[in-house]
Amino acid sequence: MKVQFTLQTKILGLIFFLILLVIGVLTGTFAFNETKEDVKQAEELALQTAQTLSFMPAVQETFREQNNNQQKLHLVINKVIDQVDASRVLIEDREKNIIAGEEPPSQYQDTYRALVFGSTYVTRVGQGESEVLRGVAPVILDYEDYNKVEGAVIVEFHMMEISGRISSKVKEMVTTSGIVLFIGIIGSVILARNIRRDTLGLEPYEIALLFRERNAILQSVKEGIIAIDQYGKVTMMNKSAQQILDISSRDEVQRINEMITSDHILKLMESNKDVVNEEVQYKDRTLIVNTQPVLEEGKRVGTVATFRDKTEMKKMVDAFSEVKQYSEDLRAQAHEFTNKLYVILGLIQLGKKEEVIQLIQEETKSQEQHTKLIFNHIQDEKIQAILLGKLAKASEKKIHFHIEEESSVSSLSEKFQLAPLIIILGNILDNAFDAAADSEEKKVSFFVTDFGNDVLFEITDSGKGIPNGLEETIFQKGVSLKGEKRGYGLANVKEEVELLGGFIELISRKDEGTVFSVFLPK
Repeated sequence: MKVQFTLQTKILGLIFFLILLVIGVLTGTFAFNETKEDVKQAEELALQTAQTLSFMPAVQETFREQNNNQQKLHLVINKVIDQVDASRVLIEDREKNIIAGEEPPSQYQDTYRALVFGSTYVTRVGQGESEVLRGVAPVILDYEDYNKVEGAVIVEFHMMEISGRISSKVKEMVTTSGIVLFIGIIGSVILARNIRRDTLGLEPYEIALLFRERNAILQSVKEGIIAIDQYGKVTMMNKSAQQILDISSRDEVQRINEMITSDHILKLMESNKDVVNEEVQYKDRTLIVNTQPVLEEGKRVGTVATFRDKTEMKKMVDAFSEVKQYSEDLRAQAHEFTNKLYVILGLIQLGKKEEVIQLIQEETKSQEQHTKLIFNHIQDEKIQAILLGKLAKASEKKIHFHIEEESSVSSLSEKFQLAPLIIILGNILDNAFDAAADSEEKKVSFFVTDFGNDVLFEITDSGKGIPNGLEETIFQKGVSLKGEKRGYGLANVKEEVELLGGFIELISRKDEGTVFSVFLPK
């Protein structure tokens, strides 16, 4: 099982590791450089001190007069030791006899180059705790005619004392680093808490999980969704939006005006107001656009827009209308024949056999006439189905629905789908039935022909006609003679007719009825 660490633990661990790493590197570098520098300074000091002592009058006089004034030399040596913080100072003659200072062990007697060649040099002898650094300088006397090396001065520094001074400095540095580490830990805790507050208390892995879930949800939604920032850069887009808006691909920082060519849609997305169900024509599609600006202190910092393809919505509506039409037609047929069966049953119970036979013969004759006309002259199955359903509905409403004998139409092309025909013929016929129901004659006639380049549907009712002034607006949404929240049927008819490339003509006379003529190019 994978262990999930909190954000505070991650930040604390990272800062702790980085500070320790920096402290370690800096401390090591400092110790190395400080050791090198202190040793170099000790070498220079030892050499300079040895040279200075070799030229001091007290030392020169001791060797020139060959007197062993050790008390005077000891005073000089002690003063030098105090001033330069040396470990020891020795003065020896040519025979390597110590004339001033403590006598060292035999392994320290390494003044040969100074006594023989008059060299000034620095050497390190011994190992471990006994390691010392020595500055050696010859004592040279001037005898006017010649110079002669009479002895040597040795100034010593214990390496342990140099290392101790370096260790003291390193300890100070480590103490300071510890304080910095403590401050860094406190800062990391404060930083982690601030980040958690900004992320609503969620850990990074929880945010990542929410992001993956959000992305999966957005991609599964069939409605197109696009989010942009205040500069018009696309911050989110799902696959449905790419399909609906016909966007082949997108870069992470691509601007919305590089994806969408519609100025109207761009204007809606840049608005500071909500847009609800705005119908927009884009390329060859009709889209329903909704936008929601993201406001911060009254200023728009982004916009979320949704897009629905009205074509898809229309297909669903058409499918629903088709099912509803069939359902109503079947109900009307069942209701009509049920009534007639009840009449036949009553006549049989009354013993009226001749009336029963006459009724059946009349009904059969009427059905045969309609069936013969429909199936012999109207050869398109879609129109046949619509007319058979409307015959039953007219019979139920006691409307005389007459199909003109001159009607004729061959099988229509695939251009004429069932759903548009149901919307066109179904709505006009239903309106005609409603208009005729309020008249005395109660008659609706239907005529269809495909002679020429157009398919012509002509529907005439015996109603009261359309009032003056409504002929031009009757096809607009919301305009109806049936009351409020109506007026969508004829608007849908006009839309479907125009999609098929046709047009509608309307003739209405008061108290004489209305004639709808629909012309659809083949």
